[in-house]
Amino acid sequence: MAKENRVTPMMAQYNRIKEQHKDKVLFFRLGDFYEMFDSDAVEVSRLLNLTLTKRGNQMMCGIPHHASKIYIKRLLDAGKKIAICEQIDLPQNAKEIATREVVQIVSPATVIEDDFLDATSNSYVLSLSLQKRMIAISYADITSGEFVLRLVPQERQYTSLLSILEQVGPREVLVDEDDYFTNPDFKAVIDGHDAMVTKLPPWYFKIKDGYEKMCSQVGTSSLKAFSLESSSPELSSGGALLRYLEDSAKTALVHITHFTVESEDRYLRIDEASRKGLELLTNTADGSSKFTLYSAINSTITSSGARLLKKWITFPLVDREEILERQDWVTFFVKDRKELERVRTILKGALDMERLTSRIAMGRSTSSDLVGISQTVHAFFSLFNEQYQILLDNTISEGDLLNLVEVVKELDSAINDQHQGPFVEGQVILDGYDQNLDELRAIKGGGKQLLATYLAKIREETGITTLKLSSNKILGHYIEVSKGQVDKVPSSFYRKQTLVNAERYTSDELIECEQKILQSSSEAEKRERLVYETLLEKARAMKGPLLAIASLLSRVDCLQGFATTANKHGYSAPTFVKRNSLKIEGGRHPVVEQQLGIGSFVPNDLAIDEDGQRFCLITGPNMAGKSTFLRQNALIVLLSQIGSYVPARSVELGIVDRLFCRVGASDNLARGESTFLVEMQEAAHILRSATDHSLVIVDELGRGTSTQDGMSLAYAMMQSLLEMGSKTLFATHYHELAHLDNSLVQLLTLEVIEQGGRITFVRKVIEGIANSSYGLNVAKMAGVPTSSLRKARYFQKRHFAEYGIASPQLELFADHDEVGDELPALTSEEETVLDKIRNFPVESSSPLSALVLLEELKALLEAN
Repeated sequence: MAKENRVTPMMAQYNRIKEQHKDKVLFFRLGDFYEMFDSDAVEVSRLLNLTLTKRGNQMMCGIPHHASKIYIKRLLDAGKKIAICEQIDLPQNAKEIATREVVQIVSPATVIEDDFLDATSNSYVLSLSLQKRMIAISYADITSGEFVLRLVPQERQYTSLLSILEQVGPREVLVDEDDYFTNPDFKAVIDGHDAMVTKLPPWYFKIKDGYEKMCSQVGTSSLKAFSLESSSPELSSGGALLRYLEDSAKTALVHITHFTVESEDRYLRIDEASRKGLELLTNTADGSSKFTLYSAINSTITSSGARLLKKWITFPLVDREEILERQDWVTFFVKDRKELERVRTILKGALDMERLTSRIAMGRSTSSDLVGISQTVHAFFSLFNEQYQILLDNTISEGDLLNLVEVVKELDSAINDQHQGPFVEGQVILDGYDQNLDELRAIKGGGKQLLATYLAKIREETGITTLKLSSNKILGHYIEVSKGQVDKVPSSFYRKQTLVNAERYTSDELIECEQKILQSSSEAEKRERLVYETLLEKARAMKGPLLAIASLLSRVDCLQGFATTANKHGYSAPTFVKRNSLKIEGGRHPVVEQQLGIGSFVPNDLAIDEDGQRFCLITGPNMAGKSTFLRQNALIVLLSQIGSYVPARSVELGIVDRLFCRVGASDNLARGESTFLVEMQEAAHILRSATDHSLVIVDELGRGTSTQDGMSLAYAMMQSLLEMGSKTLFATHYHELAHLDNSLVQLLTLEVIEQGGRITFVRKVIEGIANSSYGLNVAKMAGVPTSSLRKARYFQKRHFAEYGIASPQLELFADHDEVGDELPALTSEEETVLDKIRNFPVESSSPLSALVLLEELKALLEAN
């Protein structure tokens, strides 16, 4: 065999481990580095801009172990999974190789370290399994212990699945590879979502195995307590998810102690398109949280509170009692501002208990996590009294609280709160906590004195006053004598090293001193580790109460946040009634009003009663505020049903079961769908799913096709929604629909003031029908060149005259009233003159600058 083709024992070990993790980048530990080889090395060097080296025919690159988190994050952001392979045991002799094994699989949704996580967002991994006519869905956040199971219908367009993907926002999706590759539509839905997709073999999703796996996880013989039978379809996705998380974490998931089986009827249903259109958590411009409902109402202090707020926004309630329970707490904080400030001050001292507890439970914590646990428990006890006990919901017994007090006392007296990072001997456990450790440290500390005494002794015995005692990692402790004093060295010294100007020796007595020091140091480290592990185990045993406290603090944070926002922006408490109505007085858009500033937003009313006009047909020009009005009413309903106060003078509503918001469609190239097709799919979903307790928002249906087709489709949808009795806000530019005779239709428009050929949008919703769309006026405001506007006006007048229809536009050019007049285009110089005049800042300019501009304009015209 050629030398270059020979596989070393270490590379044979690497190849064996890599074979088990083909779909991951393997971080192979070699000393202080993680090395990558072959295709991994080529790919990682490209992604991380690392130097690619070659040994024989083998490509390789590496990263320092201490800086690995930076590189892992970059690989995760690039959509890679990483298998961390560590040295478990060092070889006993030079001929052997270190024992290595994969200790952790790192993927976007299975990391628990803060360096890789967004503090204010959950890190969900979601599992899917097609089960006959249903889809079994399970999702979990390994950083908090949350584990949810759901079952939704398998529709043709996968509407329910799309809604859940948008609602949950998983970082990673697990699918049965058979489902994925044999169902093109299903595959397109999964691939269209912004998450890593992991394909698993079908055996992962067996219901029987899932049942056994989940029973084992919670330590029961059945799952009836979770409303699950041994044949429940949800077990397919739930079992696969649990197995995957365990395989990735390489440790028991002891913090996952219960499963939540969600009923689809517990929450206000909002489909994928409506969530996007309302911009609840992310905006449609850049995908960030700027200018969203979340950013507008978020006054939480803790990161776990911010995560819970996002969850409440995406899961509005339909149970009146649950909603009012939250609202009562908000009212309490709104009225008692002193208590509100006390709570906010306490919460500033609370850390992320959910993630701290999860790291401790999974054995991936540091001493600073224990300090954080102690600090947060102290915050809890500062807050806790009988008033807040109801929020614990009997999840912590009095005995648990007493045990927790004792554990925190130990942590406070034991852990050095100044130490950050991994365990370092001598820096974690404080002096005075453990007597045995103190004694060993005293012996270790005495080692310096032992060496000092020995140094003084041998200097006196040898007469070599320049003799020195030193140490290094290779030789250990040694005696150093200069060349000129070597003849005075006694025979009891043994030479260890020769230098140019000195000799280095050891002696039996020095070896004995060194052994005492090393032994005491080793024993002290072992004892410190034992004490530390004992404290970790005590904290781990309290994971249930700790997670219950985390839940309470998060809820209190959300509720005080609602009150803080209400006080700051003048929100009011909505009133829930049994009637199927929606009445809003002085409603405002929570996002837009904050951008405009205090007092600048024009509030509007809405009244939809059970027995009255339940369909509002809204006409009016672009830019007048129709879309803002539509969205603000939807957001006010949503805010009401998460228990928040709302941006309005008063609100009275019956519970809404479903919220639809069709406010503009765009094409979906990934699914091969045009804009108009997407628009019609959304309309079809509304017509199939809406009920008389739903709120339907429709903005300009039918724009993506011809005027005749669009108007006909808008009419058909309008009639269907009237028959259903849904509370509907229907905005349109098809003014003909407003002239249909129907007593159940409420006609609304946006007030516009016309003055001297100019228009002013008042933003006020009034009864009536718009008499114009003002499209050319809006185009003029947008800066469309005057020559183009004149052409548009000329065509419009001829077109409408030809069909005998009065022009719906204001006169932009009073000197061309005759339809037959040919309108000459302006020259480029004339256009320039008009633009300069239009853009001249009159208020901030001096008379001299005006004269200069006039001279410039005159020169331009004369040159032409």
